[in-house]
Amino acid sequence: MLKPIRLALAALLTAVSAVALAAPPAVAADPTVPPSSAGQRWALKVSGHYVTVSAGPNGDTKLRANPEATAAKGWELFTLHTDYLADVKKYGTTVSFRSEATGNYVTAEGDADASLLRTRGTTTGSWERFRLKPLAGGAFGLLAHNGRYVAAELGTYPDRGLLRARTSVSDPQALGSWERFTLEKVGTEGASTGNMPAPTAQAPGARDVVSWNVCANNNPAPECGLRYATPATVAGKVSTALHAAMGTRRPDAIFFQEICEKAALPLELELERWAGPLVVRFMPTYYSVATATDGTVVRAQKNCSDGTDKADRGAFGIALAVPDGNTWYQGTVLPSPAGTEQRPMLCAVVPAEGSAYCNAHFSSGPYRDTHGNLVGDDMDPDNQFRPKQAAKMGENVDMFTAGGYAAYYGGDLNTTTQDVAHLSTLYTGHQECGQPTPGAPPTGEATDGGNKIDYVFGPQGPSYSCRVVDGGLSDHRMIHLTTS
Repeated sequence: MLKPIRLALAALLTAVSAVALAAPPAVAADPTVPPSSAGQRWALKVSGHYVTVSAGPNGDTKLRANPEATAAKGWELFTLHTDYLADVKKYGTTVSFRSEATGNYVTAEGDADASLLRTRGTTTGSWERFRLKPLAGGAFGLLAHNGRYVAAELGTYPDRGLLRARTSVSDPQALGSWERFTLEKVGTEGASTGNMPAPTAQAPGARDVVSWNVCANNNPAPECGLRYATPATVAGKVSTALHAAMGTRRPDAIFFQEICEKAALPLELELERWAGPLVVRFMPTYYSVATATDGTVVRAQKNCSDGTDKADRGAFGIALAVPDGNTWYQGTVLPSPAGTEQRPMLCAVVPAEGSAYCNAHFSSGPYRDTHGNLVGDDMDPDNQFRPKQAAKMGENVDMFTAGGYAAYYGGDLNTTTQDVAHLSTLYTGHQECGQPTPGAPPTGEATDGGNKIDYVFGPQGPSYSCRVVDGGLSDHRMIHLTTS
């Protein structure tokens, strides 16, 4: 009974949060950010102290350097986000801090004298954006929208430790100890704690695995019916389309690409109405936003564009739906070209059924359209990274199979069957949905326009059935592997 109770509570909290957020100045935690989000958590430290979100009256969540915090947990945890800046026409130039405790973004108040930092932002505007300036020793200066650096008031102040954007220097190297912040990773990226468990059952031969790029961010393609859609709209329409495509069958796993973080929990609730107990876990796409002087690369989650209701939809990335239960996860940032999206992979093992699942969204590169013309792309134009991404996925799959699991994997791999040599490592010892028999030519029905760029692989041997279904919401069609 725990899962139904948890889901009912989540739905109730979502409704309560919507009311609370509509009545400032109170700031409520945002339960639409699913606890299953697999983005990297971070802590901020200054002068050896962790930065804490201190909950005051009326939701007055100020940030302060807290000498009493000896470890980073709820009130000290943040996720890092970056959004598109129209003036430079790219992501990755600024970073926003989202509080794990409140679900809101850190805001530098507009008053040049006070400029307090609070977790008040429900979307990312200029007041929620900071630039990371590398300093000696691996530290950063946090440059706010007002042109001043963030400082922790650690002197003899009545409200000691408060963070304010109030230090003005022309050279960031002149910043003192109160303005020198370090970023500390907390936990592993997207993974469960502990070692991968061993399977407790043999995998069944019959599996239904679906992959679908749902195009639910801001793609202007006319086929993308979920552009800027709210999480509830995405959840309802995607679930309905999948149910219609599956008929009386039930998916054992679903790989989603191009989905927004805050759609994950509503989608889980919708899928469970017809598909049985599932968990939908989210993994973000990243951009590198800074490199510390000690070589540490800081990556921030790419944010989805604000929705039709002008509300924040969380990070942009992929999601993996697997059976509810004692599931172990592993998140990976795949080798990706510098200055572009750092593409994600999310894997899960389900010991109770002896199956492992991996979903990924590879970088895009040049390919030939239906007329044979070469279409260029600026992410992987020289075809250097998709082979590396395929090799990394293959390493994970090999680890799972060596551990006794039957592995199913794939996603939007952004490679046509004409260039399938880039994916050669994924075919070794396995069978792809479009192959009628092991070792058959790597073909299959088109999933995006006139090209097949979406794939689902499984163990060799079982009888394979591969369907491509137009869900009517995306520029991609869903691909459905059935083994028996």
